[in-house]
Amino acid sequence: MPIELSSTELSLAEQLSQHAKDACALVGLKCEKCEPKHFYLTVHRYYGRVQGMTAEVDRCIDWCLSKGKTTFTALRFGNWCVKKAQWDKEGQIQKAEKEKLQSGTAYQKADYERRFTMQR
Repeated sequence: MPIELSSTELSLAEQLSQHAKDACALVGLKCEKCEPKHFYLTVHRYYGRVQGMTAEVDRCIDWCLSKGKTTFTALRFGNWCVKKAQWDKEGQIQKAEKEKLQSGTAYQKADYERRFTMQR
């Protein structure tokens, strides 16, 4: 069954493509396979799960520069979105755990203090 994108998702893919091309030109990175069709699958999978995809393109380009990469591709951005979704999920789990420990029993509150004051 073929993937059908909504008009919003198609528009976002076009915006991501143009933004990636502009940002790469600005910093001197080659932008390969960055046509809107290359972003379709990523947008379809992560629309609504990764907030601020345009900002994530910038972060991905910054990462490419920091690692000495010479080329930005839509595939690289897709892999970035996989990691971003994973990081967001881990952050939500950690936040829920902190809230549970803060509002729990005296033992849980003491455990919270022990675990999270040592991390700082």
